[in-house]
Amino acid sequence: MKKGTRSLVSMISLAFFVGSLLTFSLPSAFAYSKDLSITTQNIQFSSSNFMEGRKIRIYATITNNSTSDLLGTVRFYDNGSQINGDQAISLFGSRTDDVFVDWYPGWGSHNIKVQLFPWEAEEDNPSNNVITKETYVLQDTDYDGIPNDEDEDDDNDGVPDEEDKYPLDRDESADTDGDGVGDNADEDADNDGVPDEEDDLPLDPTETTDTDGDGIGDIADEDDDGDGVSDVTEMNQGTSGVNPDSDGDGTNDGDDPFPTDDTEWSDNDTDGIGNNADIDDDNDGILDDSDEFPLNKGPVIEINEDAYTAGLGQETIFDSSESYDDDGNIINYTWTIDDKYLKEGPVISHEFDELGDHKVTLTIKDDGGESRMAEFTVSVLNVRLYSQIFTIIVTLILAGILIHKYIAEGSLMTLKNVAAIKRSSKKSSPKPTKKNKS
Repeated sequence: MKKGTRSLVSMISLAFFVGSLLTFSLPSAFAYSKDLSITTQNIQFSSSNFMEGRKIRIYATITNNSTSDLLGTVRFYDNGSQINGDQAISLFGSRTDDVFVDWYPGWGSHNIKVQLFPWEAEEDNPSNNVITKETYVLQDTDYDGIPNDEDEDDDNDGVPDEEDKYPLDRDESADTDGDGVGDNADEDADNDGVPDEEDDLPLDPTETTDTDGDGIGDIADEDDDGDGVSDVTEMNQGTSGVNPDSDGDGTNDGDDPFPTDDTEWSDNDTDGIGNNADIDDDNDGILDDSDEFPLNKGPVIEINEDAYTAGLGQETIFDSSESYDDDGNIINYTWTIDDKYLKEGPVISHEFDELGDHKVTLTIKDDGGESRMAEFTVSVLNVRLYSQIFTIIVTLILAGILIHKYIAEGSLMTLKNVAAIKRSSKKSSPKPTKKNKS
């Protein structure tokens, strides 16, 4: 080959090489001239304590690697599902922009992905547009800030986990019939064949009816209708065991002395005759037609026996505390003395300053509004004077007895002395001399 020809070939080869170099080098130099990027260090969380239901804010910082002002969009994903919506970014050349989303995670493992979408993607490097992080969120079913492995009541339903059939379901805590359906959701919680809405005791498979609503099923209840009369007694007396008012007169059998008679429902004086037929309902001896209080038996007055005499100027006690009211209570005691002294109470005291007879009146009233009155006379004596006279008389009698005793003892002593003298004289007299007969 000629020298000129070789030179031409060399030039063509060089040109081809340079062209090839430019072909492959220029795209590399100018393809990423408007590049936005994100790195692992650019992803931050508001808390390092990841707990179920607790808000976590995820921050992302985007960097503009070019001198151009650029726009884009950032999306956050949790296990492939987008968190909230798109987050717009706008960056001046060589600057950064921050975006964030609020995340309320469920418990367990989570893959958090942050992806950048530049608006001018043809001049952006796609290799630095996606970042992922793995996190684990602690389980906290009731969102109370205490993880389940430390919480004694995970679902916060008031039933401790150790007693809760469904510790992670706040709407359920028991499964009475063990069918796997919680009692609240189960239409027949005790599986007795009666739907809960028709079952008075939906959690007791042995009971379905509670007539009186006392919480005891009719099978176990000894008084099904709650009228105060046992089922056995109801059966024996011919009244209904499931109807508290057998005769329909408006009075429950337990309060009705005539539970099978719809014309009688009260016997105020318990004499066996209903008030409607009884002419003296309270049995106070006053017929109902003339009795201002036909259903109330008036109170009975009792006064202490020593209240009928009193000493002048001495305290006298009037006691009516033994008074009583058969069908109620006494609510008032009023005493009037000589029509001028007024005192109240079951027990009072008074001092009389004049001798003679004094009038005392007591009026008592019961809680039925009926009153009774007693009037009596108190004899006032000068007890002190009588006591003095009695003392003088007793003293004189005692003195007389003593004087009589003294005189009697003196006379006895005199007689004893005379006798003694006589005995002494006889002993001292000479005996007569006997004469000889020869």
